[in-house]
Amino acid sequence: MELSEGLVMALMVAALIVCGFAVFALVELVRTLRSVRALSDDLSSSLPPLIAKADVTVDALNAELLRVDGIIGDVEELSSRVGHTVTLVQDAVNVPANAVSAASERIREVWHKARRSRTGDAGPVGDH
Repeated sequence: MELSEGLVMALMVAALIVCGFAVFALVELVRTLRSVRALSDDLSSSLPPLIAKADVTVDALNAELLRVDGIIGDVEELSSRVGHTVTLVQDAVNVPANAVSAASERIREVWHKARRSRTGDAGPVGDH
């Protein structure tokens, strides 16, 4: 009978250890759940104001982006007008230069024809 008493004693000790571990695990679970509840309460009290501030910040950012978009549109329009004006000015400035160039080309052609006629070289047929 001694063997069975020893076995019963060992089983009782093992049962006490398992019960102690179960109590410890239950206490830790309760602590963790209380901590989660406290965190949840903190978040529920502080999160809505943060979301409201983020919403205001996003609205302000959108307003600034619209303002910048308007400025960029104005700069684009101004740039287009300046480009058109520069083209008109270049064309106006180039008209006399083109006229002088065309006149000098005609004078050069007349000069070459006059030199050919003086030297007696009529040039190739069809060259007028």
